[in-house]
Amino acid sequence: MKRACILMALLTLFSACARKTQTLPGQLKPGSAEYILNEGVFYLNQGKLDPAKQKIQEALRKKPNSKAAHYSMGVVYTYLRDFPAAIKHFNTVLKMAPDYWDAHNSLGLIYTETGQYELARRHLLKAATSDRYRTPENAYVNLAMLEIKRESYENALRYVDKGIGENRSFAPLYNLKGIILEKQGKLKDSLYNYNKALTFLTEEDVNILLNVARIHNRLGQKAKAMDLLDRALGLAKDEFTTKRIRKLILEVEGKKDSPK
Repeated sequence: MKRACILMALLTLFSACARKTQTLPGQLKPGSAEYILNEGVFYLNQGKLDPAKQKIQEALRKKPNSKAAHYSMGVVYTYLRDFPAAIKHFNTVLKMAPDYWDAHNSLGLIYTETGQYELARRHLLKAATSDRYRTPENAYVNLAMLEIKRESYENALRYVDKGIGENRSFAPLYNLKGIILEKQGKLKDSLYNYNKALTFLTEEDVNILLNVARIHNRLGQKAKAMDLLDRALGLAKDEFTTKRIRKLILEVEGKKDSPK
């Protein structure tokens, strides 16, 4: 669950990174730092970290003071869980632009993951409460995740609701609300929010499907759970996710041993 949570949060950072750096290729000069960075962000959006890293490093060699390139490199290192390297790049961004809110948000995510909660809260609140940050819902996602890690569920719900107030169609917030309500034992309310998260997506999300399946299983609705797990298994793109799905399938089937 820990790795799944940080990956979910990274998706919001990922989209923010893409919005900041992607430009139509025809508008950029081939070989320029901006063009190369755009290629790197393209690979980043595809989850191809090695070529993304190479392209972004090349862009930084051409333009060492590129805030967008340093931010994108920070996202790459966050995915790779090389947090010291990611922090270095995000702090470089903030030295050049203290109001680069996505960098504050990203640092908050990392400091939450490393257990430095007060430092995380400081950066996240800077982003969430700024009237100049275009996507404060991203910061509220991470504030809610911070409170979930602290098992402070009422505070987590408060931040989720603040985020929903900023963006009522932001699926990660409804998914988080489902997680919090599930931890509080409110299974039907949890299921409602997981399903609502799915309605705001253009493509089905494996992690949310898993959440919905888990609730159906806990409610004794095993056939519905298996149908959802079949769908999730068809969407899984990596071994980590596939193992999570198969583990839940075994739970639904009432089996404990892994298949040979």
